[in-house]
Amino acid sequence: METLPDGVAESLEFEKRNWTQGSVLDDPFYEAPHEASESPLGTLLKIEKNVDTTKYLLPPTTAFSRFIYQSETLNGSKVPVSAYVLWPYSPRSQPDGYPVVGWAHGTSGFDANAAPSHHKNLGQHFLAPYQIALYGYVVVATDYAGLGVRKYPSGEPIVHEYLASPSQANDIIHAVGAAQEAFPELSKHFVVIGHSQGGGAAWSVAQRAATHDIPGYLGGIAVSPYTSVLEEPSKYAKIIAAAMCPGLASAIPEFTPGVLLTAEGERRLKMVHQTGAATSSAVALLSGVEILKPNWRDNTLFREHQLRTSNGGKAIKGPLLVTHGKSDPVLSVTVVENAVKKTAERFPSAQIQYVSLPNVTHVSALAASQHVWMDWIADRFARREVESTCRWDELACAHNAQHVDQNWYLESATKPYHAPNP
Repeated sequence: METLPDGVAESLEFEKRNWTQGSVLDDPFYEAPHEASESPLGTLLKIEKNVDTTKYLLPPTTAFSRFIYQSETLNGSKVPVSAYVLWPYSPRSQPDGYPVVGWAHGTSGFDANAAPSHHKNLGQHFLAPYQIALYGYVVVATDYAGLGVRKYPSGEPIVHEYLASPSQANDIIHAVGAAQEAFPELSKHFVVIGHSQGGGAAWSVAQRAATHDIPGYLGGIAVSPYTSVLEEPSKYAKIIAAAMCPGLASAIPEFTPGVLLTAEGERRLKMVHQTGAATSSAVALLSGVEILKPNWRDNTLFREHQLRTSNGGKAIKGPLLVTHGKSDPVLSVTVVENAVKKTAERFPSAQIQYVSLPNVTHVSALAASQHVWMDWIADRFARREVESTCRWDELACAHNAQHVDQNWYLESATKPYHAPNP
């Protein structure tokens, strides 16, 4: 292993402290069963209905299940994927069972150990999955293909198709279907919500619904969503594009990462995968050096892949709520707003609502707009009508001294005086 840049080793150790029990490589649950080779899409392949919650940092009274199911890659090939179910103490009721919210997480990393089901706080904790469950919905959350389950039954590695939004949309849809198969008490209807990478996935579910029947789908919510890296002006655009290269090469055999990456970029990306770096460490490894060639945006295969996987300007079916912070340093608010406008212009009857969040950044958009998307979820399960048009809103900030970003982390209580035994 090459010498890591300053601070990266400490960052990697911090990330590992949030694993539930060592590496996923040491957890038999994440091994794909042999029947995964031939099972139909959406098939439940493996399940642990009652997971030991003492390994996690979950809200009191919640319960946890995890499972493996059959999903599909961008090109339509079958792939086993891990997922989890977060159970509220007393779920809300629907005529056909407990209402389901499919949660699509933001970027957690690019390799097996980045699976949120393997993290003590499920990756985004009270920012979304915990709050959704505490509000009485059953949360079904995919890890995404390549995160969690790292190999096919044949032993071939599974590549995470990072920011190929239709691929992650497949993962959400099939995770919900597999969970409904595993737990008959769940409603056959569901809403999807995602953040960042997951926001792009949620938007892509709405686009898929326009061309495919998705039984029970009631609508989607895209918070700080990824749309297209080609238009991104921020300093993170190069990091995003570099991280996409392995998945792009997996989807397009004639593409080689070296046509986009510099020699140093290839070296740094290799370090990301060798170390299993999660988001923070990966950003540190890919920053401060030239990782992409000057003409990276002009590569024909890369542009074709973007056209195929981008969000915005494509038909959607069902209501779609998009919220985005105006001060987002990661994904440009202008790019997202243009994607919304393009969709509305090309499809005037699209049921799309955009909520702008002044002085709000990338992750904090989840918190700033939480009451909006919680009410929106409730409205979908109540079957409230949505106008067939594009609606544009802006939230008002009640206090100009708001706390902008998260400056805390969840940690295990290890001493009796931290958390007395019940």
